[in-house]
Amino acid sequence: MAHPLKHKITLIFGRICAGKAYHIGDRNKIVVSDIVKEIVKASDRSALQNSMQFDIEIADKLIHEIVLDYGVRHNQEVFVDGIRQVSILERVLQVFPEAELVWIEAPVEVRKARYESRKDVKDTISFEEADNKPIELECQEIYNIFKENLTIINNY
Repeated sequence: MAHPLKHKITLIFGRICAGKAYHIGDRNKIVVSDIVKEIVKASDRSALQNSMQFDIEIADKLIHEIVLDYGVRHNQEVFVDGIRQVSILERVLQVFPEAELVWIEAPVEVRKARYESRKDVKDTISFEEADNKPIELECQEIYNIFKENLTIINNY
């Protein structure tokens, strides 16, 4: 069932290291990987990228956070950083059909340089491995399926 919005919800997508968090900055945000960490009880990139089977649980927790913890209850704009599966996006859009969809684009070489320079503790595999995991390829499917509805921001 669709939830009536009195504020804006923006869903931010993009491949690994495209600059999603940079684009959002300090604004009111929900980071999907935080939800995934909580569900899979792990924080390294390999475990996080092997979480596709938890899509319904992730979507339901995300919807719950949007409704209760952020915008709807407090009537604030909210940004969602990093949905990586079509099934999660479709479930969220069932509840929030008016959400704005934004794709952050950056060339592979820029994303690779960012990945290698950030030295994040969760990055336990190479950029090439991380960028070609099924969940990253699924993220690209969001672009392919929803491109007519996306605002595309070049971040390089």
